[in-house]
Amino acid sequence: QAGLCCGYSQRCHRPLRPKLPQSAPQGPLPRGRMGCGASVGAASGEKMTEASSGGREAKKGTSGPAEQRAALEENKSFQETMGFLLKVKLFTRLPKDQHPLLASNMITKTFKAGEDIISQGDAGNEFYVIKRGEASVWIASEGEKPQKIATLKAGDYFGEGALLRDEPRTATIRAEGKELITLMITREKFQALGLPDKLRFANRKAVGAGGGGRQLQTKPPSPKTDQEKELIKQALLSNSNLNTIVQLDGARLEKMVSVAWKEQVARGTKVITEGDLIADYFYVVQEGTFEVSVMLEEDTALSAEKAHEAAALKAEGSPVGTVTKGGSFGELALLYLVPRAASVTAKEDAVLWVFDRMSFKQILTQASDEKVKDYIKFVGMVPLLDPLLEDEKVEIAKAMIEMHFAEGEVILSQGEPGNTFYILYDGEVKIEVDDKETGRVVANQKIGTASYFGEKALLNNNPRAATVTVVSPTAKSLALDRDSFDLLLGPLQDLLSRGDTTGSTATANMRLSGRQKMMNPNDGQRSHITRKELRRIGLLGCGGFGAVELYEHKETKETYAMKGISKGFIVKTGMQESVKNEKAILMMTNSPFIIRLWETYNGSQ
Repeated sequence: QAGLCCGYSQRCHRPLRPKLPQSAPQGPLPRGRMGCGASVGAASGEKMTEASSGGREAKKGTSGPAEQRAALEENKSFQETMGFLLKVKLFTRLPKDQHPLLASNMITKTFKAGEDIISQGDAGNEFYVIKRGEASVWIASEGEKPQKIATLKAGDYFGEGALLRDEPRTATIRAEGKELITLMITREKFQALGLPDKLRFANRKAVGAGGGGRQLQTKPPSPKTDQEKELIKQALLSNSNLNTIVQLDGARLEKMVSVAWKEQVARGTKVITEGDLIADYFYVVQEGTFEVSVMLEEDTALSAEKAHEAAALKAEGSPVGTVTKGGSFGELALLYLVPRAASVTAKEDAVLWVFDRMSFKQILTQASDEKVKDYIKFVGMVPLLDPLLEDEKVEIAKAMIEMHFAEGEVILSQGEPGNTFYILYDGEVKIEVDDKETGRVVANQKIGTASYFGEKALLNNNPRAATVTVVSPTAKSLALDRDSFDLLLGPLQDLLSRGDTTGSTATANMRLSGRQKMMNPNDGQRSHITRKELRRIGLLGCGGFGAVELYEHKETKETYAMKGISKGFIVKTGMQESVKNEKAILMMTNSPFIIRLWETYNGSQ
């Protein structure tokens, strides 16, 4: 696309202007003319230069050294941008002949340290790719100070949510270091180039590490004495469940101690309720006694001894059915995102150290960089996960939990509902169907071989087709449950079907016609309302599947009720078809006696 010359003059260094299709935007492409100053245009004593607006104007005279240097720099900058975009993972699927168009429509934007590029809650019209430098991602919960949740580096991108789904900005992006250099493209050009269909954007990890759309409430860490720090460390080391799953080294212990905050708990307070799906915290007891109980089907409490047998919960060195100073509870629900297995109630005024889900999982289950590389390699061995983008595979690898098993231990049981997927990276297991051995699976950590089983659990909870039992002295595996996968990237089935989208006009028309079929053709009053046009007023109420909030249109001042539904909970309860049917039916109705559905939105949170 550059360096082509008529050969008439050695002074010509300008590139040919790439020829654009008629539908493409005529943005500021490499600014040169075809040929050189000695060609027809120059022969008449006229040459072409670029106006500041990107257009062209005629100017008398001949090409001078300053203009030639400027043209060389411009050409060099364009080629540098082209080379950079070719290395960005996001654009690897973009046809090579589209890269010059993309590069010519992207504008270099530089930001100073501490400067906000986009702000949470604002409407967005720009998409950014980081060319050089770093940026931090900040999330602010309502009424709380913003928290830094991630750092973006060269090759990372942000701002796609506003352009793809008309969402308000979900986070604030702030420049770090000396300066941040980005490439920016506007909504208009983003759409005109067809990028929403031509690119595959990785699903962003939900903030909060779980909870299906809830905003995790956290508090600043509390100051601690040396005795309190030691108590927390010993409580963590005494928790058999944690030590079975992860190795609690000194670094992890120090990080856990640093994030905990202190809570005063009054007598009779139920800290954990059996069956509760909202499991956001892990606790260490500083002072006081807590009773652990499990309810029978007829809602009668079991004795302390029965509770111990049924729930397998106890505090090390403490009476059965109670947790006292130095004990801990609540870890299993956080690690596996399952309902609380028992109720825990304060028997007296007490003091707890509290750890939130996000910090808990990040510290205890996040592997080192070296291990993550191995995990990514193991994830790449699973054919079912081939359609995932590389960035998504990295997120999966980071989220997987190490689990160690002893000889004779059963990992999967035939007939049980499937919820967890395993990658065996060291050890040997046998596969049995109807109590008959059908094969064995071997993995060796030293030579880097791995096997997997239970992968279909990421798609559905069908009963396990076989029993998997450890036959080696020990077996090491990586595990990931379906709920955590869904909260991280969304349902796997959606990601698999995503690969069918080619970005063609026909595909876009099919999606449009599907929307039109749901609309009542006689309903001309149902106008389009974008999410950015609405302003949240407050909460109306909560139902079994989500919350209903009051919104006001910024211009018309009309008010609407918006029901937010947790995708994770819908998938957990198998209600996907019901939700889609509800939407389809309401979009087809047009009656003064039925609440009108004006719009639906799809968000990542």
